[in-house]
Amino acid sequence: MTTKADIVWDIALQLGVEPPKMSTGSTEPRAIFDLINDTLGLGLAARLTKPEIARHIVEASGQSWNADYESHGGTVTKRGLLAVQEAVQHFVGT
Repeated sequence: MTTKADIVWDIALQLGVEPPKMSTGSTEPRAIFDLINDTLGLGLAARLTKPEIARHIVEASGQSWNADYESHGGTVTKRGLLAVQEAVQHFVGT
C-alpha cells in the first residue's frame, strides 16, 4: 500500500531534489509543495495554504482539483497528493 510518505519521496525523486522530512502521522510537509513550486518555476505565492498551492499545481498541469483532494484540517488528502504527483509527472515528462 502506498503511503503519503512514499508519494512525497517519489515526487522529490522526479524533481531531482532531496525529499523533505515527513511530519508525525500522515501529514504531508509543506516543503514538498514549495519544492515543486520552486523547481518547476510556477511562481505561486508563498502565502498560499497547502491545499491552495497543491490545487494550483494540479490546475497548472491542466487537471481539475476535486473537493476530496483536501481535508477540513488544512491538509491534502492522499488522493490530492496523488493528483499533485501526476501533475509533476506532466511537467517533468516522466
